[in-house]
Amino acid sequence: MGLTLLVLPVLGYSGIKIENPFFAIEVNAAGELSTVQSTDDIEVSGTVQPVVTGQSSVAIGIRNKSNNQIVLPLTMIVGTSIKPFSDPGGGYGSELYATREAFVIERGEQTWFGWQNRYDIEAIRSDTDIWAVDNANDEQPELQPLTHTLTIEPGKTGSIRLDYIASNRNKAFLSELNLDVVLLGDLWDWFRWLCLGIWMVLDLLFVVVGNWGGAIILLALIIRLCTIPVTKISLEFQQRAAMAQQRMAPKIAAIKKDFTGIELSEKMIALHEDEHYDHMAPFKGMLGLFIQIPILIALFTVIGEMSELRGAAFLWINDLSLSDRLFSLGVELPFFGGYFNALPFLMAFVTILSTWQAARRSAGKPPAYSLFGMALVFFVFFYSFPAALVLYWFSSNLFQLIQQSLQRTPTADESV
Repeated sequence: MGLTLLVLPVLGYSGIKIENPFFAIEVNAAGELSTVQSTDDIEVSGTVQPVVTGQSSVAIGIRNKSNNQIVLPLTMIVGTSIKPFSDPGGGYGSELYATREAFVIERGEQTWFGWQNRYDIEAIRSDTDIWAVDNANDEQPELQPLTHTLTIEPGKTGSIRLDYIASNRNKAFLSELNLDVVLLGDLWDWFRWLCLGIWMVLDLLFVVVGNWGGAIILLALIIRLCTIPVTKISLEFQQRAAMAQQRMAPKIAAIKKDFTGIELSEKMIALHEDEHYDHMAPFKGMLGLFIQIPILIALFTVIGEMSELRGAAFLWINDLSLSDRLFSLGVELPFFGGYFNALPFLMAFVTILSTWQAARRSAGKPPAYSLFGMALVFFVFFYSFPAALVLYWFSSNLFQLIQQSLQRTPTADESV
């Protein structure tokens, strides 16, 4: 029985297929009935009416011309046009977003069925028909159809009415359809609220500056300003801890020269007590980083959900949702991809400057691993990440460098 419905809304998707061995129907975006195959007992008709860009209203009528009741088992597949996000040469940062996910969202008596990838969504909702998920093929969930049985009395017409969307995952559009829950799903509640808060601030900043790159830089500035008290204390602890270690180094060397074993341990404990050394100082010095990391992870999550960043340009960057791609390398490197990305180099440079300045202000000579270690770690992992995320972290580190330049240097006799 083959009712095959190909819906072609404004964006050019064709992702609904309803099947039954006895008949077939095709409807185009203009609501025109293009092909009909009916039996002597069944007459099929259908229309598609665009509602807004990306949303259509689908109506199918099936008339029973016989003198007997007809029971039609129907099978529907949705989401055939949604493919996993693919970015050849994008590297590890793009591979993290190469997903395609199914969802079933219940809203009162109505249920949305659909698929989504990083940028796009395709889904249906039925006002009049109750469709269920057929779990017969758990190993290949992308092939799982929806099932429904339509019973039509003699001389009557059975109807199938669907809301069909095939659109980018615009938050405002999905909110109007009560479908925004598909964004930032499967997160802890507190973390989802953090992500939604960052998203809301970004939207407001975009309205102010009219550019997503500028909005991200302003977001980095606002977060830096809000965390100044904590980062100020953090920097002071870093500097005081470095000076305390420098002051204690000769004494520690002398103790190690004269004592060993248990006696060495006792002398070391006594020295730390005499010097009022705080063993938690290194961790207190990382308070600023501890606050920034959850925000950074939340921003990474938000950027992966924001279809608005797709194709958004800033400076030399053509697409903030991808790596900045100053030029192609002509060869694809494992993990890093096939492009030369400039932002990670700028970010690493600012990180090195910040580390060097912090060490210099504490009258210490920064070891190579301290000077380059953190910069190298972030450079490697951020290299192929979306330019929006790297731009944020670069801007945040730059503002931190400025803050360090303006901050008072503690004196050498201030204990930790």
